[in-house]
Amino acid sequence: MVGGQILFHGRDLLKLSREEMRRVRGRDIAMIFQDPLSALNPVLRIGYQVDEAMHAHDKVPRNQVAARSVHLLDTVRVPDASRRVRDYPHQFSGGMRQRAMIAMGLANRPELLIADEPTTALDVTVQAQILELLREMNRETGTSIILITHNLGVVAGLCSRVIVMYAGEIVEEGPIEQIFENPQHPYTWALLRSIPRIDFARHDRLRSIEGLPPDLIALPRGCKFHPRCPFRVERCLTDEPSLQTVKGGQRAACWVTMKRAYEEMGAADIIDTRPGAASGVHPPGFTLPPFGAADGGGPTGPSEVAAP
Repeated sequence: MVGGQILFHGRDLLKLSREEMRRVRGRDIAMIFQDPLSALNPVLRIGYQVDEAMHAHDKVPRNQVAARSVHLLDTVRVPDASRRVRDYPHQFSGGMRQRAMIAMGLANRPELLIADEPTTALDVTVQAQILELLREMNRETGTSIILITHNLGVVAGLCSRVIVMYAGEIVEEGPIEQIFENPQHPYTWALLRSIPRIDFARHDRLRSIEGLPPDLIALPRGCKFHPRCPFRVERCLTDEPSLQTVKGGQRAACWVTMKRAYEEMGAADIIDTRPGAASGVHPPGFTLPPFGAADGGGPTGPSEVAAP
């Protein structure tokens, strides 16, 4: 850590000792890891691993730990929980392992649950069940959830606020409805245009984000998104923008914002999304080839659908 704060109930977690952090971690703040098969110990029974955090923090009376483990697994809808607490991780399916991870996270009734891609590699049916389970846990226990994901559909279905990050920095944040309805950072706007929408005309083409994510060891000057942004202006190449309020609780770190892009650069009808294509701004010595020269009509150069 080179700077900044992580505040939890007014305390800076970065200033806590190792022992003080141990009392917070798993007790007041818990985590659901992305890959339960890697996070779970393969040689320990599921019940033992759910019990472990409760024994470590003494938040639950020891004579109630075993019963609470069964109750937690039953709560997260693991069938026949009283028997399956004795199973090993390899005896659980992917969805069941993820449910066991959620049970472990909720064992000590944490105030904050960090869910890192909790539905990765799960089929859509199991994914919907896990999301509904998290929603119920939030509603019934009051546990706050930080959801880390690249799936914008999951964000829309579960979250109340969204923070969009690019190159390790926040580029936009605000209420879900405002961000999805009226994104103001070009990266957020591009992400939303790169996924299928049932309310779009069938002939509309999905637009990928041109270029590649930046090298975090050698970041570009100015706005980190400018090498891929069709709306960049001269200032984007040299000055890094800070988060500014654009509407209500919505903030964006951009010198242009999509409001200006729509008014001045024709963002509503843009087809060419290559860097600088809408604004005509390019670094010295840079030449943008004619649009469609490489493939007879589509954008040129490498492209991808990027994750937030």
